Amino acid sequence: MTDYPSSVKAIRDNRLVSIIRMDSLQDVVAIARALHKGGIRCFEIPMTAPNAAQIIAELKKILPEDSAVGAGTVLSAEGALAVIEAGAQFIVSPHFVPELAPICRQHGAAFIPGAFTPLEIYTAWQAGAHIVKVFSIRAGGPSYISDLLGPYPKIPLMPTGGITLANAGDFLKAGACAVTLGRDLLGKAPYDAAALAAITQRAQTLVNAVNAK
Repeated sequence: MTDYPSSVKAIRDNRLVSIIRMDSLQDVVAIARALHKGGIRCFEIPMTAPNAAQIIAELKKILPEDSAVGAGTVLSAEGALAVIEAGAQFIVSPHFVPELAPICRQHGAAFIPGAFTPLEIYTAWQAGAHIVKVFSIRAGGPSYISDLLGPYPKIPLMPTGGITLANAGDFLKAGACAVTLGRDLLGKAPYDAAALAAITQRAQTLVNAVNAK
């Protein structure tokens, strides 16, 4: 694609995307605020939550304008349209769903399909992906990202699956344009004041480490 939505710049500039996979609106709002306080600016709400569109709409209301909010696990055109209407700025899938490319282009949302093999990654890129999500990177590790960037140096790769606070920097050093983190960043419920403060601290530590590279 020749057009680049603002969310693409946000993801590539910040290099970190937090996946908040839960359906408690109250918890997601509190967690997102805690993450933002710690320096995280990009948030992915998976559609495995039945109220994902509602959560996205609420986050768009309460988070500062420097935030980018998107939807994950988007598997259909209908699903993409629903979350885009709610305010999703980027659309992420675990695999390449061709019908999502024109929808994202039409509505100015970033298109981030999942892929793993070289052929899948190149196919997604040629179809108009702004970033390709390499999923699941758990088995491949950082070296797989650096290997892929040999023949595909211009394709922005965002590894997902098995990214932790301990190894996030290794993937970025290997050439990933960004990484996504979930549970390792969020910790466990209940999300009381102490848990939220810990989330902010983990986010600050991660952001500082990324910015130092």
